[in-house]
Parts: sequence; structure tokens; C-alpha cells
Amino acid sequence: MKTTISGLRTDTLAFTACLLLIGCLTSLGCQAKSSDRFVLSGEATYDGKPIPSGELIFTPDTGRGNKGPQGKARIVDGKFSTENNGRGVVGGPHRVELRAYDGVPYDGREMKVEEGKPLFGSLMAEIDLPADSAILDAVVETEGKKPQFVLTVSQ
Repeated sequence: MKTTISGLRTDTLAFTACLLLIGCLTSLGCQAKSSDRFVLSGEATYDGKPIPSGELIFTPDTGRGNKGPQGKARIVDGKFSTENNGRGVVGGPHRVELRAYDGVPYDGREMKVEEGKPLFGSLMAEIDLPADSAILDAVVETEGKKPQFVLTVSQ
């Protein structure tokens, strides 16, 4: 005879508890510890001038053997840091996306767009980041009609 707790069989409760435990342990294993993330800060320029508003998104390059959580930094008046309202990065090869805006708010179709209009389309670059906090320069230069995005890291 099986015992019941509040109308449920104990074997059903045990099975459910095991599934929850496995789910929790699995999700913990997929998270990088905060100590595995590092601060990147620096300047972002477009044709020699500070980018007024934007963001940098750091995605570990799995094709080159890196893994971990995505990092992010807001650009304000040409300066950024993953520490200020951002997310730190893991070391190793990354694909970096830059979204840059003119910083002039305007009324959009449904709401005010605070960051302004895009300066150019989203740009991508690759870089090998150190497993330590570092300074990163994000430079966009226009050659002809196509912007070129170059990243330089120093410690």
C-alpha cells in the first residue's frame, strides 16, 4: 500500500523532487561565476569623435573554442564600462557587436527614443580578450562609404 500526502502518492512527490533538483543543478552548471567575469572599460569613437550613445555586446566565440555568458556595456558620451549597468566579460575569443546612436532623443511611432537615431548599421568585430580587467578602445573610421570597426585592448 502506498502512502499519500495531501492526496498525492509519495513516489510521485519523490519523482517531482528529483526532477526539480536535476533542473537546479543543471542550471547552476551553465552559469559562469561572477569571479569568472572581468571589467572592460574604454572609449568608443566614430571618425575621431566620441560616440554619443550606444552599446557593445560581447559574445564568446564558440567557433574558436570559447564559452560563457554574454557581456554588455552602455556607451555614454564616448565612454563605456561593463561595470556600470553592464555585464562583465569572460576571457578568450569574442565576437563584439557595436550599436551606435546620435544621442538626440526623438518621438518614435509609439514612444520617445532616448538614444537617438543610428549613426550606422550594427557593426561586428572579433577580438581575443584577456582573462583579466582591461582597457578597450572601440574605433569606427569611415573609409569610402563603409565604416570599419577596430578594437584594441590594453591592460
